[in-house]
Amino acid sequence: MSHKYHYAIALVSLISVAGCGRSQRPTTPEDPFKAIGVAPLPVEALAGGSVLILPVGVMVLSDSAAQDPDLVARRYALGAEAGVALDSAFRRGAPSVKWLGLAEQRRAIRLAPALGIEPARLETDYLLNPRVESMVDPLWGQLRTLTALMDTRTAVAPAGVRLDRRAAGYAAEYVLVLVDARSGKVLGRGRMAGPVAATPEAALAGAAAATVPQPANR
Repeated sequence: MSHKYHYAIALVSLISVAGCGRSQRPTTPEDPFKAIGVAPLPVEALAGGSVLILPVGVMVLSDSAAQDPDLVARRYALGAEAGVALDSAFRRGAPSVKWLGLAEQRRAIRLAPALGIEPARLETDYLLNPRVESMVDPLWGQLRTLTALMDTRTAVAPAGVRLDRRAAGYAAEYVLVLVDARSGKVLGRGRMAGPVAATPEAALAGAAAATVPQPANR
């Protein structure tokens, strides 16, 4: 397991509820992706448990990608596609974890509609900031409610996805943030990039697959 998630095993299984103080949202670095180390998801630490998959926080277009009008017009649709690709990659690459995606979350919320939570609209983008060590409300309160309904406490947020336009095609990278919903603490962050692909969708699928460690790397 990567040292970038060195808190994950202990905190996923043993963390106690922290004090009431919450991190504020400090100024985000100019390029937060560069400030986050390369690390796949710590699947071995999560095996046997259930984990919420949160929505993509922000879809970032690199300077080269931002010059492509088609990508600019499709930015939000590509953000949704990035979430779908990640959900599929988790289920396929890490079946030892019970993944609770948007479909499962919406089914749980339908049993308690008065809560007024829309899982696809949870704001996770500020978790991209490497200086943020704990969640703030409303996200923290929403996750406490969701995890109580779904009998879990851990969630993974794809806080940021970046798409780059290359001469040979497209490349993408994800920043995943693992959080403990009860304490609000960030358990770890990792960034993973995928291979260059012919289409933006294929680039997102390749980067999503890269977030789950392959057997040879475990």
